[in-house]
Amino acid sequence: MEGRLFDRSAPYGWGSTDSGERRSRRWRRIDWILVAVLMLVSALASFHDLGDRSAPQTFWKPGVSGDGFTVDFGEARSVSRLNLYEGPGASGKSKIEYSLDGFNWQTYAEIEHKVSRVFTWKSEDKLVEARYMRYTATTAGFTLYEAAFFSPDSTTPIPIESVKDNEKKGSLTEGSGALAFDEQSEAPYRPDYRNSMYFDEIYHGRTAYEFIEKMQPYENTHPPLGKVILSIGVELFGMTPYGWRFMAAVGGTIMIPVFYMAARGMFKRTRYAFMATLLLLFEGFHLVHSRMANVDIFGVTFTILMYYFMYLYGETKWRNGGFGKSFLYLGLSGFFFGCASAVKWNYLYGGAGLAILFFWYLYRRAREARENGDDGYAKRMILTLMSCLVLFVAVPVATYATSYIPYFRATADHDGIKDLWHEQKRMYEYHKGVKEKHPYASKWYTWPLMLRPVWYYGGKDLAPGDAQSIAAIGNPLIWWGGLAAMLAAWVIGLLRRSRIVLVIAVMYLSFYVPWMVSPRSITFLYHYFPMVPLLILSIVWILRFAEQEWPRFGKALSALTLAGAAFLCVWFYPIYTGLTISREWMNFGIRWLDSWGF
Repeated sequence: MEGRLFDRSAPYGWGSTDSGERRSRRWRRIDWILVAVLMLVSALASFHDLGDRSAPQTFWKPGVSGDGFTVDFGEARSVSRLNLYEGPGASGKSKIEYSLDGFNWQTYAEIEHKVSRVFTWKSEDKLVEARYMRYTATTAGFTLYEAAFFSPDSTTPIPIESVKDNEKKGSLTEGSGALAFDEQSEAPYRPDYRNSMYFDEIYHGRTAYEFIEKMQPYENTHPPLGKVILSIGVELFGMTPYGWRFMAAVGGTIMIPVFYMAARGMFKRTRYAFMATLLLLFEGFHLVHSRMANVDIFGVTFTILMYYFMYLYGETKWRNGGFGKSFLYLGLSGFFFGCASAVKWNYLYGGAGLAILFFWYLYRRAREARENGDDGYAKRMILTLMSCLVLFVAVPVATYATSYIPYFRATADHDGIKDLWHEQKRMYEYHKGVKEKHPYASKWYTWPLMLRPVWYYGGKDLAPGDAQSIAAIGNPLIWWGGLAAMLAAWVIGLLRRSRIVLVIAVMYLSFYVPWMVSPRSITFLYHYFPMVPLLILSIVWILRFAEQEWPRFGKALSALTLAGAAFLCVWFYPIYTGLTISREWMNFGIRWLDSWGF
C-alpha cells in the first residue's frame, strides 16, 4: 500500500510510512533478476545496428582559396557519383572539375560546405567520362576527410592511380590531397545514418569530438555536460558513428535500473516497478534517443533521479535517526538537479517542482512534530534550511560550473570560470532570439497529443517504393493513454490524498508550465521528453488502483496495457530505428495523422 493510501484516519489525510513499508523498498533477488533482463533487452535494442565502427580519420584541409589537388584514374573512366565526407569547419566553397586530357576542364559540381554536413557523407551525382578530376577550394574553411568516385555499374570506389597537389605559394594547407583518398574502404556508395551524422548529432557529437581534440567548440547553446559524456564513447571507439552514439546507448540502458529504482521505491512492489520499467522499454522516445548522439537521454535520466531522491527525502521522517539520513537524499537530489541543468537549461524548470515539494515536506514535518510533541523541530528546521544553502545551492552550482572545464580547455582563448557568467548570458540571448522557422517545430499545447513528431532522419537513394525514417515519436498508447491516466490520477489521487500523485503532478507541471511562458518561440516535441516517465508512473498508479479496487478487471487491464504497448512498440519499430520499409506501408500503417510528416 502507498503509505496507507486508503486509510482516511492517517494523520492529516496524506498517509504515513511505517518501518515495514520502508523495508519494502529493499530489493529482493527477483528485483535484481528483472532489472538485469530489462537492461539486456534495452541494450540489445539500443546497440543493435547502432552505426559503423569505422570511419575516415585522416584529412586534407585547404589553407587559402585556390588550394586543391588533381586526381588521375590512369585511364578514362565513367564517373556517375562523387561522395564527400567532411569534418569540423564545414564552411567555405569548392569546385570539382573533370577532364579527359588534363588540359580542357569542365565543371562537375560546385559545393557549398555547411555545418549540417559535418561527419556526414554527401553525394553529387552526374555521369561524365573523365580521366582527371580536379578539386579546388574556392573559399577555405572546411576539412575534407575522404572523397570517392563511383562508376555507374559498381558500388566500389574507382581506383586512384595518383593524386597531385596544386603548387600554391604561401599555402597553409594541412596534409596532402592524397589523404582524401587513403581510406577508400570506408567510403560507402549510399550515405546512411549508419555512416553519417543526422539531426542534432552534427552539434552534440561534433562538440564531443572537439572537447577531446581541444578545438574551439562549435555548439555552445547548451551547457556542456551532455557532450562531455558523449566524448567518452569517442575516446573509446574513435570518431565513428558507433563511437559518437555509444554513450547515448549506455545512457538509455542505465535509465532502465534508475527508473525501476524510482518506481520500486514509490510503489513498494516489484510488480509495479516491473510494469513501469517495461512501459519505459516500449516507449519510442526512450529508444530513439538511446540510438543517437543527443544529450536528452542523459538529462531525463538525471531528472528521474532528482525528483525520486526528493520523494525519498519527503518520506524520511526525522525521528529515530531519520533526520541525518534525510540530508543524504536532499544532497543527492541537489546534485542530480545540477547534473540535469548542466545538460540543458530546460531541465532547470524541474527545480521549481523540487522547491514546492521541499517546502511541502517541511510543512508535513511541522504537523508531525506538533502531533508527536516534538520540541526539537524548530532547531532541525533551521539546520535543514541552512543546509539547503549547500545542498541545493552550492552543490548544483558547483556541479554546473565543473561541467564547463572541458569546454573552457577547448576554447581558443582557454577561458575559465571567470567567463562562466558571460556564457550564461550568451545562451539566454540565443534561446530568447530563436525565431527561425522549422518545418517540425510545434507549440507546447500540441505536445501531449503528439501532433507533430520531429523527423530526425530520412533515407535517400533508396530503391523505388522504399522508405526509411527515424522520428522523435512516442508510443501512442503510453502518450495518449498516459495523458488520460494522469488526469484521472489527479482526480482520484486528490480524493484519496496520494503522495505519489502529488509528486507526479508537481513535477509534471514544473516541467510543462514554463514552456507556456517561455521567451523561446520555436519549440519541438522532444522538449516534452522529461514528462514521459511521469506519464508512465501515472499509468501504473491507475493500474494499481484498478487492481486494488476491482482485482480481476484491474489485472486484465494491466495485461492489456502492457500487451498493447508492446504491440505498438513493434509496430513503430521501423521508424524508431531507421529500418527500410515500403513507402506504401509507411503512409498507410505508420502515418496515423496527416501532421506526422515522414
